[in-house]
Amino acid sequence: MNLKEFAALKKGDKIENPMSQSAGEVADVTPLGVKLRWNGGDPSAITFTYTVNSTAWFHWSKVE
Repeated sequence: MNLKEFAALKKGDKIENPMSQSAGEVADVTPLGVKLRWNGGDPSAITFTYTVNSTAWFHWSKVE
């Protein structure tokens, strides 16, 4: 994923990380970045915040 793709993420978008073989869903979008739930977007999963300054999202792909 590049910066433009990261900035275009919306609530409900599905994400996969082939590097860690994990999948999640964007739970919220904030001015600082996105909040993501792993475990396939399970509503009971912990929500993690990823800012534009992080590098974790470099490994993500948006599921179309």
